[in-house]
Amino acid sequence: MYHSGFDARQGVSWKKNTMSLAVAAIVFAQSATVLAEDNKLTITGQSSAVDSIINQDSLDNFQAADLEDVFQHNPDVSVGGGFSTGQKIYVRGIEDTNLNISIDGAQQAGYLFHHQGRVSIEPELLKQVEVQAGAGLATDGPGALGGAIRFITKDPEDLLRKGEKFGGLVKLGYFDNSNGVKLHSSLFGRLSDDISILASLTQQDAGNTVDGEGNEQGNTKSKINSGLIKVVGQLSEDETLRFSYDFRYDDGTRNVRPHFITAGWNQANKQESHRDTANLQYNLNPAGDKVDLQANLYYTKAYISQKPSGSTRDGAGVKSIGFDLRNTQQIDNHSLTYGTDFRRDTGYYINSSTPGFQDEVLNVAGLYAQDQIALTEKLTLNTGLRYDYYDIDDNTGQTFKTKGLSPNIGLNYAVNQALDIHGGYARALRGVNVKEAYLLNFATNDPNRKAEKADNFELGFDYSKNRISFGATAYVSHINNAVTRVSRSVYGNEGDVENKGVTAYVGYNWDNTDLHLGYSYNRPEIDGKPLDDGDMAIGTAVGDTLTASVTHMLPEKNLEFGWSSQVVQRLTDVPSGRSEKAGYAVHDAYAKWYPQGNEDLAVTLTVKNMFDKQYLSHASYGVSTSSGQVIGLPEAGRDIRLTLAARF
Repeated sequence: MYHSGFDARQGVSWKKNTMSLAVAAIVFAQSATVLAEDNKLTITGQSSAVDSIINQDSLDNFQAADLEDVFQHNPDVSVGGGFSTGQKIYVRGIEDTNLNISIDGAQQAGYLFHHQGRVSIEPELLKQVEVQAGAGLATDGPGALGGAIRFITKDPEDLLRKGEKFGGLVKLGYFDNSNGVKLHSSLFGRLSDDISILASLTQQDAGNTVDGEGNEQGNTKSKINSGLIKVVGQLSEDETLRFSYDFRYDDGTRNVRPHFITAGWNQANKQESHRDTANLQYNLNPAGDKVDLQANLYYTKAYISQKPSGSTRDGAGVKSIGFDLRNTQQIDNHSLTYGTDFRRDTGYYINSSTPGFQDEVLNVAGLYAQDQIALTEKLTLNTGLRYDYYDIDDNTGQTFKTKGLSPNIGLNYAVNQALDIHGGYARALRGVNVKEAYLLNFATNDPNRKAEKADNFELGFDYSKNRISFGATAYVSHINNAVTRVSRSVYGNEGDVENKGVTAYVGYNWDNTDLHLGYSYNRPEIDGKPLDDGDMAIGTAVGDTLTASVTHMLPEKNLEFGWSSQVVQRLTDVPSGRSEKAGYAVHDAYAKWYPQGNEDLAVTLTVKNMFDKQYLSHASYGVSTSSGQVIGLPEAGRDIRLTLAARF
């Protein structure tokens, strides 16, 4: 649908103004509900705590194996890295190191090494993913300069059927591009009327990826083991207690910088990348409007080690322990959420031959309140305030303390039952945080390093009536005193980031067919210069992105079909001396068959990158500072995936 007319080698070539006007006329924003079906990207209104929700069925249908697969339908989110180990997330061009990311409420803090270790999750374990783009609500947590991403794993009750005491799910998948095999198994049951349990294990073993030109990319083999244990107890009619533990271990021989091509300067070495997260959640919701209490206590440890040939092994990691206690109260026309949170991050570096490097310890404590006020039947005010206090002792003995407020305010006006108009402002504060863990053996902080502050302004509308939904949101964001390495060994304030953009979509459904189009435009700059891949820990620029998906069901045949496209415009607005980023169009398709007419047995055939496109994600281009050569790792070429799932 969108492939014809584009040069397969030179990429997509559009005129900026023509593209923006054309898409704005037919595709509108991420701020209203698009498609009701569970297998679609759902967009929610400004008054909600999220901008978009990615549901489980979409992950299953396209057989998501990594973060790029998870976010492929969201034009606001770009994932680069070439394969799972080197992947990094960007939301509206802002790197995930500037986002508050959590798994079941457990914050995933820290920054391990360049493109490694920041975010790792097995898609098979996910119930849904929530994305909040841009500084938003007080409840998003501390330091959410670029927004928040919340990964939510499955509960036993999500898999158990009504009246069922025990069940199981087994999946066997094959990926032909890397000659990979994936095995997933889940057991779930009710130990009593009040206690349910889920245990899941996933193993993925794959060879080197092959790009669209048939070139095998060295040192991209993966052997990933992951799992989830979750216990849910109904303590009383009003009280629920959840305990979850999930892990992801990714070991193999990798390039030192896995998101770059194999070269003499990018030697292979043995690596281990591990993450463990435990979370205890308590909910109290008695009858009445005064108490809806949620308490989270969590612990996360993320670690990476490397052993180059002939060298000793070294490693680095970040440990986090924290809690979040909040209550939601209904008072007349107010829905008020208030609470407190705390997190302690410890960054550490270990070298087997030279022990004794000093840890870096951060304590960040916050108080917050968020209130949604129905001023009239049509007008809603959403306003909130955070107070955060940062206290860090860094690896060189310096102490930095930061405190400040993060306010937000937004209005939503319902013109009629179909049309809403919304706008808002939000600020987020981040003090000095734990630096890139693998650099703790030599990197220092500029003694004059300042706190970062983000300001986000948005204005948009939502329309939803009968079979069609659409909307548009325009935004301007600023991050003042953005932090990166200002020299090889010093972290400091690089400058001020400005990001202007628009995000848009339209959805339409009829009978058994659903259509979704999405569009994103943003151009982040730092002190007037376009962001690029050298602005590590800040962000990078990505060309205009158009996504399209269509699904069709044949209930009488027990069949379901789907098509997905991602079209990215060539990026010409790059810093002086940097290469332009070639555009590309990539298409995926799937077919799912239920041989028995129900979900007890399903066969899914998915073709990723159907036309074997050779391309690099704009989120992982990579350019050599000495030669100007593009050194980013190409994405995989055509990948035929087949999965058999049996439910018992």
